[in-house]
Amino acid sequence: MNPLNYIELNRSFNHLSTDFSQSTNSEDSDFSDYLQLNTGDTFGWDELLKLHRVILISEAGSGKTEEIRQTSIKLRAEGKQAFFIRLESLSDEVEDAFEEGSYQEFQSWLSSTDEGWVLLDSIDEARLKSPKDFELAIRKIARYLLPAMQRVHIIITGRVNAWRPISDLLFCDKKFPYASPETIEKELDPNNETLDNEDKQLETTKETVTTIFNVYSLADLSAEQIKTFLKGKGISDTTKILDDIERHDAWSYTTRPQDLEEIIAFWNKNNKIGTRLELMQHSIERRLKERDQDRAELAPITTEKLREGATLLAAAATLMHESTINIPDGSNDSNGIHAKNILKSWDDKECQILLARPIFDEALYGTVRFHHRSVREFLTAEWLFELLKEKASRRNIENFFSASNMECR
Repeated sequence: MNPLNYIELNRSFNHLSTDFSQSTNSEDSDFSDYLQLNTGDTFGWDELLKLHRVILISEAGSGKTEEIRQTSIKLRAEGKQAFFIRLESLSDEVEDAFEEGSYQEFQSWLSSTDEGWVLLDSIDEARLKSPKDFELAIRKIARYLLPAMQRVHIIITGRVNAWRPISDLLFCDKKFPYASPETIEKELDPNNETLDNEDKQLETTKETVTTIFNVYSLADLSAEQIKTFLKGKGISDTTKILDDIERHDAWSYTTRPQDLEEIIAFWNKNNKIGTRLELMQHSIERRLKERDQDRAELAPITTEKLREGATLLAAAATLMHESTINIPDGSNDSNGIHAKNILKSWDDKECQILLARPIFDEALYGTVRFHHRSVREFLTAEWLFELLKEKASRRNIENFFSASNMECR
């Protein structure tokens, strides 16, 4: 989302549990599973900014980057010490990592006794080049923040698929220690007999993480927020478009600003919402196109071929239970689906062109994932349907779902 066209939506946030005892969640779970750990509690920015340690995660296209950018701008307008910093830029010169606030202002604040807010974006971008870049960035900024740990509010953002809910949480706890006033008062109590292990900062089991961080996800857009967004995008008759969304049960396509952008594009072109099938087809078509004409001419490839490749990769990801796809020549050549193993007749350049289209989101260091799970599952269904139309054996197709070790065929 372009910051110049930012639309204030008064976003809300779901509090996520760090107790995994009731979940199959692990470091390698599908990213959407983690969002199911919603505790049911919803908060606004006012509540989040009172906390000293926050992790804010979301799916791609939810608008988290512009949310924290605008939040830092608002804090600064109120005369508060706030800094918006790109984590991926911290691997180079710290001075160049500041997007709101400056390095000089940051240094001046560190020398003061003032309360401050440091908003760090984004875990996924920091990990695009190397799996260790996120940890290096956190270590670097933590060294700077050492004299201000008790007066700094830290918010770290990232996409859900880049967040490792156990190891990352423990790592951030260690690098950004914080003791609440209640804890300090308890530790100063001469009658307290529970201080015999000063090094024990965290208590963990395979199922539970005790942490000083609060973990939140961006809540889906509400009907009122959708209406505000539509007006901000120049839709004057919001009643008509909202009625159309209700009639076609298309609310699932309005949960994130980026999805809503696609709804608006379809509406502007067709003066209707369309069926769920039409919306899905429109989204896939739109995301397979190269919007930069110069790039399209330098790397020509038909939409039909791109659709075929995306469909095969979707089927492989679904049937192999592996959402990560490796880019040819990517830095990670271990886990995940190797695109060239699925697209056997494609060369490296063609694979890279496909995987660079916005139907995929960059995940980690040389890998991508489908932008949305529903797109991946829809393309898989199309692939299976084509097999049935070709009179393939139904029993063989059913074996895709019953075999203990499913492989893409």
